[in-house]
Amino acid sequence: MSVPSVAASESDSGVPTSHSSNSSHPPGGQASPSAALVDVPFQVPEPSKAAQVEITSSWEHLLAEDNHHHLSSIAPGASLLPVNEYDLSPLAQTATLSSSGAPFEWYDLLARDAISNIQKHNLSSSGRAWNFDESSLSRRHTPVPENNRRPQTHLSSESPVGQHGAIHEPSPSEPWNTATRININGNELVLFQHYARIVGPILDLFDPDRHFSNFVPHLAVHNVGLLKSLLAVAARHMSLHGGTPQLQQFDANSQAHIQTPASTLSSHTTESEMSQMATQYYYETLQYLSQTLLYPSYTRSLEILATAIMISTYEMFDSNGSSNNGDWERHLQGAFWIQRSQDNNGESAHGLRKAVWWAWVRQDIWAAFREGRHTLTFWRPKKKLADLNGDELATRIIYIAAKCVAFAASGKEDDIVAHIEQGSEILQALEDWYRILPSSYQPISTSASDFDPNNPVYDIFTPIWIHPPSYAAAIQTYHFARIVVLLHQPSTGGLVAYRNRQKMLGESVDTVCGIAMAEQANELPSAFVNIQALFAGKRALVIIERFLLWEPLLTKEIAGLCIQTPEKQNALRMILEKMLDVSKFPPKMLLKDLISLWKGGV
Repeated sequence: MSVPSVAASESDSGVPTSHSSNSSHPPGGQASPSAALVDVPFQVPEPSKAAQVEITSSWEHLLAEDNHHHLSSIAPGASLLPVNEYDLSPLAQTATLSSSGAPFEWYDLLARDAISNIQKHNLSSSGRAWNFDESSLSRRHTPVPENNRRPQTHLSSESPVGQHGAIHEPSPSEPWNTATRININGNELVLFQHYARIVGPILDLFDPDRHFSNFVPHLAVHNVGLLKSLLAVAARHMSLHGGTPQLQQFDANSQAHIQTPASTLSSHTTESEMSQMATQYYYETLQYLSQTLLYPSYTRSLEILATAIMISTYEMFDSNGSSNNGDWERHLQGAFWIQRSQDNNGESAHGLRKAVWWAWVRQDIWAAFREGRHTLTFWRPKKKLADLNGDELATRIIYIAAKCVAFAASGKEDDIVAHIEQGSEILQALEDWYRILPSSYQPISTSASDFDPNNPVYDIFTPIWIHPPSYAAAIQTYHFARIVVLLHQPSTGGLVAYRNRQKMLGESVDTVCGIAMAEQANELPSAFVNIQALFAGKRALVIIERFLLWEPLLTKEIAGLCIQTPEKQNALRMILEKMLDVSKFPPKMLLKDLISLWKGGV
């Protein structure tokens, strides 16, 4: 990768003057690093200021304080929802970070864990695994004078395409961007193409403007850090699929494996080699951040937002890697700080800002669901359901699902009656969303195009094809959220109440499995959403089976369901295994949890 000279170039990042959490407004030269990380300045001074303000608390203290507040339960009797709109009161409070301090807290969290992993790996191996000096991750503490810039050279004749076709060019106040396109060739071009064709669409599932596929690559060819993070994500995703030979199976338009004259990637490239390459790019991304965060304009830029979600996506794919010890879940909170520092939310005016926020929330939902914790966001949308178009309805259910996961993690022992009421309000919010859906969310077909009479799955579930894929994913998310609430809402009712709940769970399981059997479920963007919903469905079937086993007043109808449930569990397991084979993520974590479920844990 050849990097041209850094030009004097700062785009209007759209950062508002107010940083209210409920606001809906849109939101170079390398110095030698110090030998070790030092305490983080809480506020980065402008170039004209000489002194730096020391932080008042370490990131460890902030994490502890965050967890203490946002894991506290909802106040008994507090209303979660107004009558006809899902408008949650904040489920969590977090430690206050200044908009300028958040990027540094986030980076130091990344760097400390990276240095620890490098040192741990080097101690356990025969030689250095990466061509990388961990001391270079120490960020410098001297503000960069953004007014002392080299003259701009020339812009590429092909400028990045911005939102709705607008031209995005490095502007005179972006000294951390290059004036001309970074030259990409060899292995990096293969990885870059894999990102644009394969990984970007996974992140773009709920974004009709496809910012991660169409816009982010244009930002990356002018920003070294974003480019490195993009290559890290691509290489890590390739490693999940065994290396490069599987690339062509994901792209129907590709007649052969992508090769470039200088590429050394081949059918002999191993998963281990690809994983090592991904980790090298990841550490180089952190090295770039260590030298660039002192540009105040960079900490407010689109580039840092895109880089943050790339880092988070890389760590999600690497959550079972040898160099990751739960780092991803912990770093999601740092990504949350980045979002807050720019007043980013799901209704931000700039398309990329909005896309980054939804991508982050999707990751946080999965991590919170797996860990049994609250989701991190407490932003509340301002638009009403009736004012949303089809695509906005798809993202609204993501927001509601985040609150459903938070509800499941909240305490039940303080006031069980209030908890039951809160669960009922959330279920009503889900029902309000479902009732307002346009006809485009209805199934196009409920039959199998590739019916296999020898496959027992087709005897249990009926394929459901909903198009476009984002709408199918939204319906999956709806049923995932409904299952989560039903499994965690206490009940003081008798047999009738229990039967109604089991019926609702059964309906959701049937829909989740039906959508996961449709042909489009074999596409990577849809696979992970299906896995998430199937995993919740598996939990639901275990609960149904247990209820039916201990319930002494079985009617003929319930007894029939009891006989069918083990068959459903087996069919669901087969569908889930197929989705895992498509996605390759997250295999180890899910299999361990399924073993726990089969042995009697939930």
